[in-house]
Amino acid sequence: MTTGTTDILHGQSEVRSLLLRTGLGSLAGRPDIRRLPGRNHNWTVTTDTGERLFIKKLEGPAEASAARIRQCLAFDRMLGQSESAELFSPRLLAVDAEANVLVFACVDEAHTAADLIREDRLLPELVYSLGRTVGLLHHLPVEELLREEEASPLLPSMELLDALPLPLFEASSAAELQTWALLQGDADLGTALRHLLELDRSAPRVAAHCDLRLDQFLVADDAVYLTDFEEFQAADAARDLGGVVGDLLHRALLDAAVSDGAASDPPSRERMLGHLADGIRAARPRITAFWDGYRDTRPSDDGKLAERVTAFAGWHLLDRMLAGARTAPRLAALPRAVAGIGRKALLTPENFLASFGLTEARG
Repeated sequence: MTTGTTDILHGQSEVRSLLLRTGLGSLAGRPDIRRLPGRNHNWTVTTDTGERLFIKKLEGPAEASAARIRQCLAFDRMLGQSESAELFSPRLLAVDAEANVLVFACVDEAHTAADLIREDRLLPELVYSLGRTVGLLHHLPVEELLREEEASPLLPSMELLDALPLPLFEASSAAELQTWALLQGDADLGTALRHLLELDRSAPRVAAHCDLRLDQFLVADDAVYLTDFEEFQAADAARDLGGVVGDLLHRALLDAAVSDGAASDPPSRERMLGHLADGIRAARPRITAFWDGYRDTRPSDDGKLAERVTAFAGWHLLDRMLAGARTAPRLAALPRAVAGIGRKALLTPENFLASFGLTEARG
């Protein structure tokens, strides 16, 4: 839906000023400004100079927004210095750090990998390219990032498993509080997460995205672009890989469970388990293609990488339960069942390598 400048960019004088200062053009009277969904303010527009732009204004505390901009700039600088001609990301054209505004070249006619999987168009050969893209990212020199103070991603968090800070407690829905009560009351899960975080801290560092899911991949003209580098830092490769594997699993598990109306008509335990097994089988070819693409691009002698990937994929399923609870009146049976798969993968990741398709890369 297209909306006029007056409606969409009302009060956003710093955006218009940044575009003018950097020679990217004016938004006055432009008819094609579109607001996009997301946790930040996002727009696409064609300026009067013909520039097609994606504009993002970060939301949140000033200190956190400043850190996110620094991490975006670090990635942009490293990508510009990279010798790789195959790692693509939308070009960063302008930044106003004080106003928390980032301006990128718009990748037109692009679809996210999340869009493609919803349309059943995310074929194994394309998923292989996603894995290859992550491998290219992890090949970037990590030394510059190692000199920076490492910022631990918010989740998984042992502190939140112990207790919620009062502001988070007060802002949580009833379903979120129910979810946190389940997680905090699970001693075995706490032990598994503590072990995973210990492995994470001691794992080799790579230049990592640290918030990677299918909607951070843009596909256009057979090229794969990575976006949203606001958490970019030196980290365990398994965080990025587990995020994608977990997302592939989560979508397949939900699709299998609702395929015969199971979401609206609560199924028996046996039927639900059957749906979940079908979902894992459906996800496996894509996960294997992604894993092959990564390992063919970035071979590693890290013998425990696949287990950490599996554990982080398990956490992703639990995290999706938390995310869904934010807008739900109560915690439903289906997200709990899907999260149960994640819990098991966290507790015994070595038992899920073959089931998930995290086999050895092809020789």
